Amino acid sequence: NYKVTLLKQISRVLSDNQALAAAEIALTQCLELVPDARDVAEQYVAARLAQCKWPMTPADGKFSRRNLVSRLHPLSVCAYTDDPLFQLAAADKYVRAMAPIEDRTTRFDRRSAPIETNRRLRIGYVSSDLRHHAVGYLMAELFEVHDTSRIEVFAYYCGPDSNSDLTQRTKANVEHWKPIRELSDDDAAQMIADDGIDILIDVNGHTRDARIGVFARRPAPIQVNWLGYPGTMGSSFHHYIIGDDWTIPDYAEGWYSEKVLRLPCYQPNDRKRIVDENVPTRADFGLPDDAFVFCCFNASHKFTRFTFDRWMDVMKATENSVLWLLDYAPETNQRLREQAEARGVSGDRLIFAPKLPNPRHLARYPLADLFLDSTPYGAHTTASDALWMGVPVLTWSGRCFSSRVCGSLLHSAGLPDLVTETPEDFVARAIHLSGAGKGELEIIRARVIANRDTSTLFDVAKLSRSLEDLYRQMRDDYLSGNLPQPRLANLDAYFEIG
Repeated sequence: NYKVTLLKQISRVLSDNQALAAAEIALTQCLELVPDARDVAEQYVAARLAQCKWPMTPADGKFSRRNLVSRLHPLSVCAYTDDPLFQLAAADKYVRAMAPIEDRTTRFDRRSAPIETNRRLRIGYVSSDLRHHAVGYLMAELFEVHDTSRIEVFAYYCGPDSNSDLTQRTKANVEHWKPIRELSDDDAAQMIADDGIDILIDVNGHTRDARIGVFARRPAPIQVNWLGYPGTMGSSFHHYIIGDDWTIPDYAEGWYSEKVLRLPCYQPNDRKRIVDENVPTRADFGLPDDAFVFCCFNASHKFTRFTFDRWMDVMKATENSVLWLLDYAPETNQRLREQAEARGVSGDRLIFAPKLPNPRHLARYPLADLFLDSTPYGAHTTASDALWMGVPVLTWSGRCFSSRVCGSLLHSAGLPDLVTETPEDFVARAIHLSGAGKGELEIIRARVIANRDTSTLFDVAKLSRSLEDLYRQMRDDYLSGNLPQPRLANLDAYFEIG
């Protein structure tokens, strides 16, 4: 037990410092000692996904694929398979492990608490990411445009200490900023209950530093899953999920435990992004001046073998092209180059962009010609950033939420012609736009820039009003006795089938 504890701590420190290969070694030793440890299997698979090690089970077969898949973290499931029913069942299993019913303290339970109608609605956002984080960038302007005559905003921050300009901006625009990272689930739930929150928004979902135990204690009568996690919570204590017509079509509602409510576009955006004034050149980043530059600035754990195969099909058909990716780690970069070579594409055609502060990172986007999305976990904030900077994004939409976000953003930006329905269409469209269709791509690029000021995607005021209307709808459902009950039947069976 001491050795397992030590190895876990070693792996966490290594992972936090991006030493993923070494973290994987520690986790492998850990699994050899406790092969059924859920948390170890979760981190082991996550480390392999982030290193683009395909398949996620090692070649020597020490650990069975079935055993590992049965212990996947819900966020890894989003990257592993475009199977929304399995995602639901896996989320349910995770919730039951992390917040078992017997551990839930009932004294905070406000399921029957009255919601007064003669005052503003009290909305609580729980998030660890109101800082320099993708979600923090998305939400910054939302807090500035919320109608404080309609709602009273509380931010329960559960992330690491941050004095960043983004955190300070958010603090200045919420009425109540309440750090809860150092509080136990009981104490955080007590605070939320004492504040009389009417609607509690889970902006983490199943992501790092989430506080699922707080939501399990039901400190607010209405609890909502929105934005931070691209899928269903699979819990008995999240009543709604907020999406839109593209991320969750009508036919897909049965794949979600929550009742689905929709915005014009589910993702907020910050029109006040800071972009570095210095305009970079391709030479600054080792990009050829005369080549067609494909890019994808998604995190490496989103890169599946299936995605990479499609990218290489495109590269083989467009000889004078390069693929521009983020600089992940030397071992991962080399692994991707070797994977390209194995598919008949020179590894030198993969160029890696060093990590930069966000303003400088945004400034270099226009050096790319076309952003190629990944699947099943596609571009979210990265797609919005590309479109804001005038770079067209090409995606194909699958079945699950995470694979449909990019399509939602493109529809909301007035660019439905960049959403494909099959991988074959994706490859053909990319080849066309980088070759015979270059003129068409220039027209699209002009539309991207022209649409910024008029599109739904970047209309944060419209989103805010629509979101506030949804909050009032939730309140009315509650007051009329129609608060939805999560759908959780048969999930053990669905999990085994998956």
